[in-house]
Amino acid sequence: MKLIIKNLILLLVSCLYFLNNVNCDQEVHMALLLEGQVDDLGINYEVNQGLAETEALIQRAAKVINDANSYDSTYDNIKSLLDQDNPYNLIITSSESQMSAALDIASDYENTYFLIFGDIGDRKVPHSKVGTYYFNLVSPHFVLGFIAGGMGKSVGMVVPGPPTENYFTANAFYAGMKYYTSPISAPNPSLSVVATSSYDDYDTATGAGRILLTKDIDICTQSQTDMTVANMFLNASKWAFGTNGFPQSNIYGNRIIQSVVHNFQVPFYEAATMVINNTWESGYNFFGDFNNDFFFLDYYSFLVDPLLKNQTEDLISTIKGGAEPYITDGSTYDKLLGQTKLSAGITDLGYYAVPTTEVYTTGSINKTFMAVSILEMAVCLIIGIIVIFFFSRNINIIYSTIPYCLTILLGASLIAVAIFLWNLRNLNTQICTSKIWMASLGYNILIGFIIIKSSLIYFKFKDMVKSKNEKISPIPFGRIVLWFIPLLIIDCVLLIIYSTSGNPGKIDSLGLDGIGRYEFTQNCVNNLTGDIILYIILVFHGLQLLYGCVVAWKTRIIDLEEFIEAHDFATAIYLITFCSFIIVILMVGVTSTSNRNTIISACAIFSSFSCVLIIFGAKFWKIYKPVEDDGLPQIKLKPQKSYSGSSGSGNSSGSKSKKTSAHSSTSGVKSGTSAPTQTTQSAMASINIQNFVNPIEASSRAAAQNDN
Repeated sequence: MKLIIKNLILLLVSCLYFLNNVNCDQEVHMALLLEGQVDDLGINYEVNQGLAETEALIQRAAKVINDANSYDSTYDNIKSLLDQDNPYNLIITSSESQMSAALDIASDYENTYFLIFGDIGDRKVPHSKVGTYYFNLVSPHFVLGFIAGGMGKSVGMVVPGPPTENYFTANAFYAGMKYYTSPISAPNPSLSVVATSSYDDYDTATGAGRILLTKDIDICTQSQTDMTVANMFLNASKWAFGTNGFPQSNIYGNRIIQSVVHNFQVPFYEAATMVINNTWESGYNFFGDFNNDFFFLDYYSFLVDPLLKNQTEDLISTIKGGAEPYITDGSTYDKLLGQTKLSAGITDLGYYAVPTTEVYTTGSINKTFMAVSILEMAVCLIIGIIVIFFFSRNINIIYSTIPYCLTILLGASLIAVAIFLWNLRNLNTQICTSKIWMASLGYNILIGFIIIKSSLIYFKFKDMVKSKNEKISPIPFGRIVLWFIPLLIIDCVLLIIYSTSGNPGKIDSLGLDGIGRYEFTQNCVNNLTGDIILYIILVFHGLQLLYGCVVAWKTRIIDLEEFIEAHDFATAIYLITFCSFIIVILMVGVTSTSNRNTIISACAIFSSFSCVLIIFGAKFWKIYKPVEDDGLPQIKLKPQKSYSGSSGSGNSSGSKSKKTSAHSSTSGVKSGTSAPTQTTQSAMASINIQNFVNPIEASSRAAAQNDN
């Protein structure tokens, strides 16, 4: 019995010891995000190959998502993976373009493991379950350069170049060429470099390849994600190196001298194993190189002699042992990555860019708008001269005031200047900024002065009716300016903010509005702040128009001849408002920049020019036809005596009184002699607009009677 109890106690202790010292495994659900397509036979293919090998080793399936090549697509794809009923618990990215989105969303999912590709630098990871992996960017090119140096051939290389990628790949390749000690009889190797500002643009890579082929170069290498340049050399019966991680000899055979293959199975398997065993290292960081089998060489071409093969393997063994032969003269790895200039001895063939052609299909339309804007400015100038030198003493102009007339013309002229600038072919920052200033200030002056004077006329009219005051005088220009100053300050402040923070400028837009990829049009652009300020400016002018429509409706009851221009102002405000609605409706369905500019130019020219013609056309017509332009039945009165007790309609029915022509020319400020009174009723008992003495019509009718 004692023996049985003893064995039971021993068994219980053994079980407790086992439970305390053995980690419980957990399931791993991996998901991989690729920047491109899995079948590119390049970096995306190798990343997916590494995941496939990891699946086989841990015997668990994983999910692959293609074309996660932007912040939004990366963020949305990861979120969909984590919000499922059975969420993935190990998210792997494969490109530096996915890094920011992955780090941001990782902060919201602290129980999920992340293996993020790229060098995050000083940026902190959101939590302990976030790891990173990257690889040596220098050593593969150094090893391939060593092989090229041993072959003694001239080499051409295509790289992105600064600022897309610094020259560390080209400098490392050349350092490898110089590291090889060539026999005395071997030709001196050379390296020529062309930059394209891109990793994968087919057209620039093709152009760079053509440049190298014209230089009698035997072998090409590259710091690109595809084999565009290598294909050009292979088709020309030359040779190439494989640098994008795929064993290119599987496709191109022995014309690929050597390829450095990327083995992504190493970091993926390590990360998956740590998740399964619940042994994740806080701050896990994998840095791939030859020493941890992340890099390995493909098959050698028969073009590489056995001695060079042995020397290359010895070099790789040295690197695996911890040596860094590519770092010399007290430099560091980080300093190598910061090299913005090519090393001495490398032939710099410069940058290649596909030639672009400007497309200017709207030339005739732009010239038409420019001509009309010049015509508008000329008409405004002519009207101003006529007002100053010919009609300055006319009562129509006196009641409107010359400064006010000139200010309205100034506003219309500024809008015409804006449209002229809007349709110039050759743009720059000054033009792009000036056209916004001219348009906004022009409309502010034109609309602002119209609505302010309309308001003052309305207030004056209401006061006259309320106080039964028969005296009519012009609206002082200084009072209008005083009311306008706040509007001017608001507009100028917004425009200054736009000019300083909106970053307006000119850009050559490639492929815009359906033109060719390497065709461009000149356009004015600004940043997001500039867009916001422009919307605020539009709202500001929209509120002006809204208030103007209210005032225009209220001034419809005014039929004093001295202030009849209020009706012209109302017509102008309604016209501008109508054009604004047309612009909004048309702009919603138009995506072409050139068409948008055409709509803006047409509406601005039409609204501003029409306002000038409406306002001043009415004034000149009143000067030319003063009697007939009354809007009421015309009655030519003959001199007659007034008498008491008459029941006639001559005084009380609303016919207008008259004065002499001489009096009308000198009483512009003060008119108001009351009409003959009747004994039965005083004319002031009930204010009637028709009972005010109208100096304009009085003088006109006096002249008409003299003619008779």
